[in-house]
Amino acid sequence: MLRFIHGADLHFDRSFEGVKGISESATKRLLTANQTMLTNIVAAAVTRQVDFVLLAGDTFHQARSSLKAQGALMTALRQLEAAQIPVYLCFGNHDYFDEKRYWFSFPENVHLFKSDQVTSFTGETASGEGYQVAGFSYLTPHLTGDLLERFPPRGAVDYMIGMYHGDPQGQEYAPFSVGRMKDLGYDYWALGHIHVPTLLSQQPPIVYPGTPQPHTRKETTGGYVTYVELTPGDCQLEQVPVAGVFWQQVTVPATGMQEQKQLLRALEEVLAELDSEKETLVELKIVGGAFDRQTMNALTNGELQQYLNEQRTSTAAVQIAALTVVAQEEETTKPSLDATLTTEHLAVYQNQEVFQELVADLLDHPIAGLLLRQHPEYQEMVLQQAWSQLAADFTLEEGQP
Repeated sequence: MLRFIHGADLHFDRSFEGVKGISESATKRLLTANQTMLTNIVAAAVTRQVDFVLLAGDTFHQARSSLKAQGALMTALRQLEAAQIPVYLCFGNHDYFDEKRYWFSFPENVHLFKSDQVTSFTGETASGEGYQVAGFSYLTPHLTGDLLERFPPRGAVDYMIGMYHGDPQGQEYAPFSVGRMKDLGYDYWALGHIHVPTLLSQQPPIVYPGTPQPHTRKETTGGYVTYVELTPGDCQLEQVPVAGVFWQQVTVPATGMQEQKQLLRALEEVLAELDSEKETLVELKIVGGAFDRQTMNALTNGELQQYLNEQRTSTAAVQIAALTVVAQEEETTKPSLDATLTTEHLAVYQNQEVFQELVADLLDHPIAGLLLRQHPEYQEMVLQQAWSQLAADFTLEEGQP
């Protein structure tokens, strides 16, 4: 049996986004969440006595990660080295590889994929089973073409594993075909790039583990790495929680509500059921309701959110990080961003996810969202201004936005 941890998209040096109105103590706890996630991954690998750890790209959020962030990662890797656990690490579109950027030498147990040409490493488990890991890294923020053509045929080993940081849709981030992956006859494909835990195929397993530390309210399903037990012809997968802070979306039906007291009571009842041992940031979404202007002001200006958070103890694990109000009909007719954003908008700005999150926040706003949906000319004006501002705010590095 081959045992390993598959992680991807740690974005270890990324800060939390879309968080407001939480307590001071909760804010301080966010500062240690990334380190907690890293510590938990090491603990999971050591406790399960895995044969190795796979990190399938975007370990860092920034191409030029800070000295502090690099030092913390190296400490974790050395802990795995002390436990005699190899690590296979590739670089994605965020942390694309340039050796000159690193303050430290990677420990000897770490096997780096340093090229956009597919390379392989072979190893052997303590019980004598042989394995081969094939993969590649980004050297620039984008990687096009059929990378699967560069992967070697199955070697004369007990287990053949492919590492692939890419997207089956689109053209900029190593697009691939699930069918072509299956044709190569590998035993497991360790994917990265998509932050949502996703199983593209059961046989062979083609797996996105999702981001192990959700940093935005769009990543509510993240917070895990995948623990794999692989035997010839069979694979067992387990999601292992490792996040320092989790995200959760909670919807509160308010159809028919008009009174403030009724709304407050409903919110308090929902929050009372959310107490958890896990540190959790909540996006509270109120759907429906016919509230007067005073109540709507309290909902949109943060007054109600602040009150609800203050009623909880300073050490409460659950905090409301965002509160939105959505009309019932808008919940089902919300337009797709893909139909709204043009190729021109996305081409100028590398981080499409952040751009889409910003526009999604506008659509969620009770006033701006209404204008965006009902007035196409206003929608286009806002998108153009957002696009222009983002292009101006982000400096270019090596010719890339």
